[in-house]
Amino acid sequence: MTLGVADNQGDLLDDVARFCDEVLPEKSIYSFLRRERDRLFGDHEFNDLFDRSGRRSVPPSVVTVVMVLQRLEGLSDREAV
Repeated sequence: MTLGVADNQGDLLDDVARFCDEVLPEKSIYSFLRRERDRLFGDHEFNDLFDRSGRRSVPPSVVTVVMVLQRLEGLSDREAV
């Protein structure tokens, strides 16, 4: 499996980003992880875990944030999905 890379470009038309900005408190952990995901868990930091050929993975930055939130919320793998 090869390294999947998350789209790092912010888009004014991104419904998820707009929803988060409107609904979540600016200082919540959820807002913080949305804003800082790429800085905290850059996909490039996981290069050594992936082959150079094969199907692309889910971006490691996304998986890492899900794991952090899963732990914070006390969710099982199935519940996190």
